[in-house]
Amino acid sequence: MRAPSMLASCLATSILAVALLPTALGKAVDLTSTKDFDAFVALKQPALLEFFAPWCGHCKKLAPTYDELAAAFGNDGKASATTKVTIAKIDADKNRDLGNRFAIKGFPTLKWFDGKDIDKLEDYGGARDLDTLAKFVEEKTGKKSNIKLPPPPVAVQLGRDNFDRIVLDDSKHVLVEFYAPWCGHCQKLAPIYEQVAKDFENEEDVVVAQMNANDPANNDIAVKHGVSSYPTIVFFSKDNKEGVLYQGGRDEDSFVKFLNDKASTFRTAGGKLSELAGRLPILDSIATRFFNAPLGEKRRDIVFEALNMLEDLKKRPNTTKAKEAAADYYMKVMDKVTLNPSYVEKETKRLSTLLSKHTSGAAALASSKVDEITRKVNVLGAFRKIPEENLKRLEEVAKQAKEKMQQAAKEAGMKEPSTAEKVQNSAEEAAQQVKEKVVGHAHEEL
Repeated sequence: MRAPSMLASCLATSILAVALLPTALGKAVDLTSTKDFDAFVALKQPALLEFFAPWCGHCKKLAPTYDELAAAFGNDGKASATTKVTIAKIDADKNRDLGNRFAIKGFPTLKWFDGKDIDKLEDYGGARDLDTLAKFVEEKTGKKSNIKLPPPPVAVQLGRDNFDRIVLDDSKHVLVEFYAPWCGHCQKLAPIYEQVAKDFENEEDVVVAQMNANDPANNDIAVKHGVSSYPTIVFFSKDNKEGVLYQGGRDEDSFVKFLNDKASTFRTAGGKLSELAGRLPILDSIATRFFNAPLGEKRRDIVFEALNMLEDLKKRPNTTKAKEAAADYYMKVMDKVTLNPSYVEKETKRLSTLLSKHTSGAAALASSKVDEITRKVNVLGAFRKIPEENLKRLEEVAKQAKEKMQQAAKEAGMKEPSTAEKVQNSAEEAAQQVKEKVVGHAHEEL
């Protein structure tokens, strides 16, 4: 007996679903009858008139779009004195008198009636897509359609008026897609490229942009950058505004990996931050040593070391606001831990709960806030207990890194910051490599 009852339940659900559909899905008003046509003209309402023939292929193709247009202006297939604009159709093959009256020579023929003189119809010669038709009716009547426009693209749209200002900005890494609207490969890439733009939307130093290279106004820019096929994708880094041809894969993962490598970002496909976001290798080791050091002089020395590191970081030519913010947060956590030893545990739990609620839909956070919290959780992860043996190894690495930086500063005489910077980068890399081994080993032991 269960099968029939389940079938009945499904049938009832289907009927309910149909009942909940809009009562007026939209339908053009049929004015094929001369009587109906004359009665409508007497209403003195503006209207778009389609003269069609049932056998016409172009008419069949236009039909669903034309009904969508009718729906966009509140038409339900019936003429009404209260309708502000009517979308109507006339079968001019069936009623040839009307067709001859308005000199219809081909199908479909669209004409505009201003609601005044029916013998002075205006020919419509525009495109027959929904947006163009709706825009035409809106311009003629001042009445807005109920078509919901798609959100503007996240990818920055470039043209000759803003190309140099955006692409040549030496504070930005810029990825540019040169495309043509008619290009099939470009159309296939479009949703992927838009998603990549969304993935990096919150990165201040990264711009994902595109330019219609088929537009004559942009032709000279396309030629200058060697665009001979579509899509052509060029990466303009902060220090190379000549541009480098992107030759990687055209899937989201490939674009994300490329931009992460080139711009030192930590995005994942989908736009989330990886567990490395917000972390600074040289401060990671300091954070771990601080958290494992006994209260008192030892911790104070480490704090002073961190402050010196922070001051040096802010002087470096390749520093960014994101790096400075991350470094400041390391210092903040040290201050908090000094006052409250359980701060890291409690704060990690609090922030992780916020992220979980956002993910589950129980709370809504702005994407920039999610990024901020994720970076903080990542930094808090650097403040962890490790075995004494591994701590000693970390301290030795820190000592070596400090000596290298001091030696670099001495050799450069502070006149060649690039030399000191290279050595400091080398020290940071060495510290990170050893730290990964040490902390990873500690994690296994724990």
